[in-house]
Amino acid sequence: MPAAFDSLSALSIESLPLLSQLLMLALTIVTFTLVYFLVQPWWNRRRQSQRFKETTIPDAVIVSGRPLIQASEVAVFNLLHLVSRDCFLVFAKIPLRTLVQVSADDEDARREMVKAIRTLTADFVLVHPGTMLPSKIIMVGSKDHEGAPSNSQHTLMKVLCQEAEIDIIQLETHKNYSAREFTELLGLKEDE
Repeated sequence: MPAAFDSLSALSIESLPLLSQLLMLALTIVTFTLVYFLVQPWWNRRRQSQRFKETTIPDAVIVSGRPLIQASEVAVFNLLHLVSRDCFLVFAKIPLRTLVQVSADDEDARREMVKAIRTLTADFVLVHPGTMLPSKIIMVGSKDHEGAPSNSQHTLMKVLCQEAEIDIIQLETHKNYSAREFTELLGLKEDE
């Protein structure tokens, strides 16, 4: 060890500022390198999100309107609107995540719940016009129907709606309902 101490003592006082300068230069280079690699992913995401800011549609892209509800559900929607127009606002194809508020102390549990319900959609929703809270969800079709939620998703939807105090009413796809039947199914009082 005395040899190591001798080499340190061999450094002159005049060489220390140059050594300090080299050390500062090395630390600066390392700091800029770290900052560059930390900021680069954020900067790339920001640039990518700003890439498509065009106000025109490219020639290769075709855009057209599409029906909000299927042709088989139009009669149900019209009858639903006719029967409930004095009591409720009627909305079609509303994502369940917009109808319920999910909150939890554990942010990860809340995030998982929101992730689980993001694909669930109510066919029709009856909303109270005063409180603007959803009152009833009407699902059209059987569970085998295309676009219908799976059994686990249907169960989750029922549990969530029960917790949020929203009634779920299941309608058959190919059944013709009368206004009286609809009124009874919705639990509305028929005008005398």
